[in-house]
Amino acid sequence: MKQFLTIITLTLTLNCFGQYQFDKTKISRQTEQVVAKIEKVNGLMGSAVYYAGIRPKQFDNFAELQKKATIAELTELTNHPNGVVRCYAFWGLSYDTTVNLLPIVVKHIDDDAWVNTQFGCTGDKEKVGDFFINIVTPQYIDLDSKKLTPAEFEYLDSILIYNQNNLYAKDDAIKRAKLSEALYARIRELALKRNNQTALVTLAKYRKEQDIPLILNNKMKGERYDKLLYTYRAISEFPHPAFLPLLRKSVYEAIEKTASSTEWTELYKAIASFKNEEALQLLKVPFTQVKNENVREYHINFIFGAVQEFYAAVFEELLWEMWEKDKKINTKVFNLLYPKNTEKALELTKMTLQNADDFYYLSTVTFNSVGDEDISGNLMSLMLDIMLTNDKPFALKAINKNIRECDVHQFPIFADKALKIKDTSFVESLFYRLDKEDNPHIYLKATEVLIAFNDKGINIRIVEVYKRNPGLRKDWGGKALSELLEKNGIQ
Repeated sequence: MKQFLTIITLTLTLNCFGQYQFDKTKISRQTEQVVAKIEKVNGLMGSAVYYAGIRPKQFDNFAELQKKATIAELTELTNHPNGVVRCYAFWGLSYDTTVNLLPIVVKHIDDDAWVNTQFGCTGDKEKVGDFFINIVTPQYIDLDSKKLTPAEFEYLDSILIYNQNNLYAKDDAIKRAKLSEALYARIRELALKRNNQTALVTLAKYRKEQDIPLILNNKMKGERYDKLLYTYRAISEFPHPAFLPLLRKSVYEAIEKTASSTEWTELYKAIASFKNEEALQLLKVPFTQVKNENVREYHINFIFGAVQEFYAAVFEELLWEMWEKDKKINTKVFNLLYPKNTEKALELTKMTLQNADDFYYLSTVTFNSVGDEDISGNLMSLMLDIMLTNDKPFALKAINKNIRECDVHQFPIFADKALKIKDTSFVESLFYRLDKEDNPHIYLKATEVLIAFNDKGINIRIVEVYKRNPGLRKDWGGKALSELLEKNGIQ
């Protein structure tokens, strides 16, 4: 009975879509003047735009609209022929906590009009209906706007899924949908008849064998690349043996043909999702078959991320090899491998610390997408702490070596460790770097560490180097260093 009532409610609601009309007589003259200015600019802008972060005149127009228009006028303006006006009107309404925003959002769920947007330095296009939904989404766009409750959002998601709208929000609703047999038929219909790729992935979560042919025959429409992107994502949700021939073929095609990095990423995730020996062997193929070193690096990076996301014991061997031979390591993998074989991990940790610059890009950028908040500093600092406990002489040598040689990205990690330990062996390494350095980020940090030794002889040497090295006196860095020395009474 509950399902039946839900369907009736949805049907009645859907019949109301597209019924909004604008009544100009309900808008005062002074509000019309503001609306005219918004229409003339015809762009949806935030309070700070472009790289300079300036406040655009259009946002002043929006502020004036909020000041002059009544709630009734703003409500009527959500039906205005101009999409930018509709967006600003709804945005203005969202600041009034007494207004019921949900019916307005539902009314505009088929509002496909595009508006040009500029928020911060990012310019883009967005559908009006999507903007309405983004405004009422918790923790999104304007935090001062009234947001939908969880119950309201669940209701809105059901409307998005069952209505024939073309909003991007529909895909988000499909992703969030709670799996049920009642929903299954609709999701399958969207995948089969509408070629909705997000629906295909959600359908795979049901893991029904009757959907295997649908997944295998899926192709994105109108895209030059990424033809199998969502197919791979669906397989990751439903790792059935029937998909292995496709994945086996795709691995060799990925090596031989051009494809987008996004498609490669999802291909290796799909393979890793099987978590078995056959998956391991397929993941190993690019290591030996890709001849171009730059392309090989891309493949191995994607495999590294996939194995983390779908980790299983069968992949442990591969992770060890990637650390040792390909310099692929981050905090997540380190913490996973270290307890497995501490002796081996310590040897590879020494290798890593001796070649710290080789691990910078890997540790800070590439693999955050798999839920690891690792940055280079966390990884290197962790490794140094372990080596200080297990082999302090080596750790001190590694810190000294990197103080002398490592680049600007890694230098603060080792300098901070030197600052904490204050071993006298660091003094000569710091002066060696300071004597030839012209990068402010390095020489300011090096000077800070040297000053922390609180030694008059060291302070005298700092002044001597400051006078000898012209690179320490240039531009903003030179000014900052001069202020640092003056602050600490070093002249």
